[in-house]
Amino acid sequence: MASIKYIVYSSDLEGNEFIENQKSKGVFCISVLDARSAVYIATGISAQNKEMVLVCLNSSNSSRSAFSGMTEAYYRKLPIVLVTFGKGLDYSKEIKDVALGHYIINDVEEMTGILDNEAPMHIEVTGKVKETKKVQCSSMKIIGEVLTKDDYLYIGQGIATEDLSFNCKTVYGGMSNCLEGALANVLGASLAKKRRRYVGLLSEEEFLHDMNTLGNINVNDSLLYILVCDKKNKLIEDYARSLSFDTKSIMESELKEKELLDIVNTKKKTVLLLCKEA
Repeated sequence: MASIKYIVYSSDLEGNEFIENQKSKGVFCISVLDARSAVYIATGISAQNKEMVLVCLNSSNSSRSAFSGMTEAYYRKLPIVLVTFGKGLDYSKEIKDVALGHYIINDVEEMTGILDNEAPMHIEVTGKVKETKKVQCSSMKIIGEVLTKDDYLYIGQGIATEDLSFNCKTVYGGMSNCLEGALANVLGASLAKKRRRYVGLLSEEEFLHDMNTLGNINVNDSLLYILVCDKKNKLIEDYARSLSFDTKSIMESELKEKELLDIVNTKKKTVLLLCKEA
């Protein structure tokens, strides 16, 4: 079997048994937060080192992001092996257009021999898809009380939903297990200019998957991104501030209705971090 020297994997597969096993064997394993970048990183490694590179992703929305990178691997004739874990894949036919082989296996041990075939290739390891971790937002009631019928609220996939009713226009984001595009979704809605404030209530992970949206030319002062974080994230604050966003970090347990109301009424593009711990 062809030896595995490099693996690029999405961070939501951290702890995956196959990847951990390869790490213990000395394989160079690179974690990538944004699945859209994973295959492109792999093509760079492969072209530079003239080696096969495995790209490991969840088979849900993360692997859909691999399509464009696999297209580059196909036309550059690079030995990239896309390995998807789970049964959530719904676009196998499209991937076949940019893969010289498509294999479905039940266990990673069945990769033996397959890796000797011509690449780029796609290997599906069937099994349960890892569910998106959802974070609790204890401030959701306050947010609901502050926002009015003149406002828009987008609640991302990374936020645990509660049985609450809101006075504002409320949208529950995206498909299951999809962390991408949350900031852009709120930005897109804001371009209709029908509401006073366009608010995205998102997890820190959702923000990091789509943070490039803050630099979009269409960003405007109706936007308010509220992020539920484990703790204060200076990287997020510095990045948002560098793009002229107002930024503020508040302990979630200390958030008061008036404080949030003041932020909403500033009518400035804002990133608010609700931190669970100092």
